[in-house]
Amino acid sequence: MRVRPSEQWQPFGTHMHRFEPPDLYIVRVRGNVLGDDMRTQIEALRALSQYTGGGIFWIADVTAMGALTPEARRAAAGGGHDDVRAILRGSAVVGASFATRVVATLLLRAVRALKPDKHRPVAFVETEAEARAFLAPYRKHGAGASATP
Repeated sequence: MRVRPSEQWQPFGTHMHRFEPPDLYIVRVRGNVLGDDMRTQIEALRALSQYTGGGIFWIADVTAMGALTPEARRAAAGGGHDDVRAILRGSAVVGASFATRVVATLLLRAVRALKPDKHRPVAFVETEAEARAFLAPYRKHGAGASATP
């Protein structure tokens, strides 16, 4: 059985994560993201979805993030993650560098063009308060649905 993150901050690698009921997964990334770190986050999303019985919203604070290692990229891009894509209802990324925002925005546009049914709301913001404000209307609409508010 998958173990879900608790409501208290818990470490995984050099990073921290926690669950905020009813449907919010929060990660603070510190340093490089390794393959095991990426797999931990994927499993956390699966465990949270099982626990809540619905979709999950995600705030990732990457202000102190180092590099995304090739192993982490492979873990994220690897097959068998369609369930996670369905679980994830919206995301907000806090503190991403300009270069990261540009690359991610281009990738998001490509996904939206090629697979519009796979679109989930994503924002790049400077603070956690802005992340929460962005996700609030989607969370109010319901974690179990992917439609816009």
